[in-house]
Amino acid sequence: MPRLLCITAHPDDEAGNFGGTLAALTDHGVQVRLVCLTGGEAARNRGTAKSMEELKALRAGELEASCRLLGIGQHEIWDLPDSGLPRTDFSTTAGRLADIIRDWRPDLVLTMGPEGSLTGHPDHGMAGMLATAAFHWAANERAWPLAGAPAFQVQRLWYGSGRASLPNYPDVQLSPPHLVCDIQPWLERKQAAFHCHQTQAPLFPRFDAYLALGGGLEYFHLAASPPDAGRITRLKPEPPDALISGSGLQL
Repeated sequence: MPRLLCITAHPDDEAGNFGGTLAALTDHGVQVRLVCLTGGEAARNRGTAKSMEELKALRAGELEASCRLLGIGQHEIWDLPDSGLPRTDFSTTAGRLADIIRDWRPDLVLTMGPEGSLTGHPDHGMAGMLATAAFHWAANERAWPLAGAPAFQVQRLWYGSGRASLPNYPDVQLSPPHLVCDIQPWLERKQAAFHCHQTQAPLFPRFDAYLALGGGLEYFHLAASPPDAGRITRLKPEPPDALISGSGLQL
């Protein structure tokens, strides 16, 4: 049975970024494990929480409900600082993720791009960079020493992407999509999974409007894969604008 490791920054990222595709994959027998790097305690929307610890507890319960709805079989929340991931110890955190990869041996890793995905959130970008390092380090004991399980090479690394940045968020340069998933049959589950995160209820109208405009599609960028997974067109030295436009690369 194929395995997918999903690495995110906050509770609700799993639903908002990948919910339709994760629901589709679990319905088709893929085992999904989620690692959420923070408890989301620095969120602007706080529900009934009176403290960061209360908010972390609320969001942990919301994440559990979302994972149950999406079919995610395993999930865990780490205690890294929300809104502080760019300042976390990079090698220790990436190495910890690499150890999970070596132990669980997923076929795919799914995360967000270094730009911070559609919202440009710095935590999202750091989650993607940590996951990317872990993807490569897990296969290379020179990059991260073995601590039990042997080195393991995951087959593919995917970033969630899109066609454009979201309105009212920073304008970021997204990783170009290589894969478009039609999630129309799972769109209601994606929406319901996001709505499990009741502390974030003020975001629901904006999220629902985005879903309505999105055409039932989720976009993904192939960030790493076996050498024969794509085809690169040979470029002549002229015209150099082919290098600038990217028209010479075909996947």
